[in-house]
Amino acid sequence: MEFIFQFIWTPIAVFLVGYILLRVMGKKAVAKMTSFDLIVVLILGTTITEPIVTKRLGLASYYSVVIALVYLVISKLSLDNRFKKYLVTSPTVIVRNGDIDEKGLRKVGISVENLLGLLREKGYTSPSQLALVTVEEEGTLSCIPHSDQRPIQPSDFQMVPKPTFIPIPLIVDGEIVHHNLKFLQQDEGWLGKMLKPHNFTLNDVKRITLATYNEQGLLDVDTENPQNRDQGTYNYKPGNDN
Repeated sequence: MEFIFQFIWTPIAVFLVGYILLRVMGKKAVAKMTSFDLIVVLILGTTITEPIVTKRLGLASYYSVVIALVYLVISKLSLDNRFKKYLVTSPTVIVRNGDIDEKGLRKVGISVENLLGLLREKGYTSPSQLALVTVEEEGTLSCIPHSDQRPIQPSDFQMVPKPTFIPIPLIVDGEIVHHNLKFLQQDEGWLGKMLKPHNFTLNDVKRITLATYNEQGLLDVDTENPQNRDQGTYNYKPGNDN
């Protein structure tokens, strides 16, 4: 019984408790983490795995729950204007109107060389192209270019583009996505008719990697057998498989 508790139940319980707590703490805790998110996740990870060594599962679970509750409380307080200035780090400006802000660079610990490299990653060759560059709370770089450096927008030509249409998956990995069919107020019979122009029937669903409903009201179908294998140099792919 002790063997089962120590080597089977304890690891499973540790995983389940950790998974549940991270779900309760929300997506923010595991997305782009701030310093506060990072320290909480590190402490939680250390605390929750402690019973694997010491066998004190109950005590470790209690501490982990308390840490998660403290995180949730502080996260809620950080949304309140009365506490936000104490709990949330403001963005740091490091480039303003094309000029490097040396004070801002020193504050975030970034050298000029590192700054130039980060800007190249964003697609800019010089700070002079940018109206504003800030380091956000989670450490990411935000770049706002001068108006003559940004991509051309439809509004520049007084054009109003159509709303963006998001293709709706109806078959994924050989399985019909029934809730999306329901969203379109259609059934499998309708799906079978939509597959006919692609020489498929409902019996061939397992062969379809992805089928999506497009803006024209038709299906785009991607199968497990590509149709462009004989297109010569257009079918090149990197590696040794050619």
